[in-house]
Parts: sequence; C-alpha cells; structure tokens
Amino acid sequence: MTWRSNITPSERPPAPWRERLWGSLPYLLPLVSALPLGFVPSGLFQSLPGLIPIFLPLLHLLPLVTGWLGMGLFFALLFFVIRNGRIAHFVRFNTMQALLLNIALFLVQVLLQVLGRLLGSLALGAVGSILANTALLGVMAVTLYAWSQNLRGRYAEVPVLSEAAYAWIRY
Repeated sequence: MTWRSNITPSERPPAPWRERLWGSLPYLLPLVSALPLGFVPSGLFQSLPGLIPIFLPLLHLLPLVTGWLGMGLFFALLFFVIRNGRIAHFVRFNTMQALLLNIALFLVQVLLQVLGRLLGSLALGAVGSILANTALLGVMAVTLYAWSQNLRGRYAEVPVLSEAAYAWIRY
C-alpha cells in the first residue's frame, strides 16, 4: 500500500495487528521516564499509593530508559525506525510521536531541576509537585490514548505532537 499524504485520518485503513503492536511499544519510553515524577514530595504516587502496584512492573524498566542507555535507545529509535522507509508509516509515526513526548518530558524535568536550584527545594515544593504531577498525568493520558487508538488500528491524533510527527514523517 502506498501512503498518500492527502487522505484524512478517518479515511486511512486500520493498521495490521503487528503494526499496532510495534506502534505501541515506543510509548513505554516516555511513560517509564515520567514515573519518577510521581515520587516527588506531594506527588501522585504519595497521594494515591494504590497506583504503585499498577506501575511497579514499569519501574523495573527505569534503568533502560535513563542515562546513556536511554539516550542510545532514543537515537536508535530515531535513526533505525523513523528514518527507515521500509518500516510502516504507522509504526514510524507512533515512534516519532513517542519521541516528541519524551523530549517534552525531558524539558519539564530540566525546568524542575533549574527551578529547584534557583528557588531551593523547600520553595519549589508546591510549584514543583504541581508541575511534576501535571507532566506525569499528561504523559499517562497521551500514552493511554495512543494505546487505545493503536488497538483500534487508528492513528493517535494528539494536537501538537501529531503535527510535529507528520512534519518529520511525510510519507
């Protein structure tokens, strides 16, 4: 099947089940990267400790997405998936969208660190926990939405992320 850029998302045929699976996996990168934000003081996991057992299996993946290994995974997805024209557009689009979500999350984490150093950890308390919880809930919402759309074989159209992903992946 050839990709036509002039068709609307509703006109696209559903993706095959393998593409759905491979298109969903990259969203683990931003989701696992965002989980430590739930453990800040007054964070989501401290307010709702019943959520910890749900996300505990994903916390075991944290060493794979942090540090040099995480950066290597990011660039491997960028160069070997997104830039590979032989991989289905559906998979490349979802991978790009997940990487863009991960970049946005990284910027929020940098902002939290800068504010923490400028204001001190005590002064940052309320603002930091609100920003961390918002980022964590946002990543969770986008991930769950993308997974639900991928299960249906549809493109997950997230307003800003999708436009940027389409700019990177034109065909």
